[in-house]
Amino acid sequence: MQLIGALNRIRGDFPQYTFVSGQDFRWSPDDTTVFYPEITSQEDIWSLLHEIAHGELNHTTYGLDVELVSHEAAAWERSLLLASKYSITIDDDYVQDHLDTYREWLHDRSKCPDCGQNGLQTKNTYNCINCRCQWRANEARICALRRIKLLTRGRTS
Repeated sequence: MQLIGALNRIRGDFPQYTFVSGQDFRWSPDDTTVFYPEITSQEDIWSLLHEIAHGELNHTTYGLDVELVSHEAAAWERSLLLASKYSITIDDDYVQDHLDTYREWLHDRSKCPDCGQNGLQTKNTYNCINCRCQWRANEARICALRRIKLLTRGRTS
């Protein structure tokens, strides 16, 4: 399927969403809009289907960081089903590479700034079970990760 033809057919099949040219692929639940850059490759079609899948799954917000990773995995699973409608096969390595970026993001955010062990998130705060440090992390999906220590209690033995 030609790229422009695929784009037009996909857009036509989802009239409930607004499609807007943008700098990156993104789902906006507030206005049910799929943003996408210029479609120049088959991979771009895969990413477009992934963003549509977020809409189909009613992804709006997430509380814990692990929920975002779960939303991403679910959207890739749904995009595989959507792709079959267009006789498109999404490469699993492509999917896993994208999921890896979220897994790495989650791992880095949960790393204790004091002892380096991974902590547990409750609401918007992480807690280290090793040294009892507490911290928050900025959004950091696009910008550099910053972890802000809230409480350092020292290691207990």
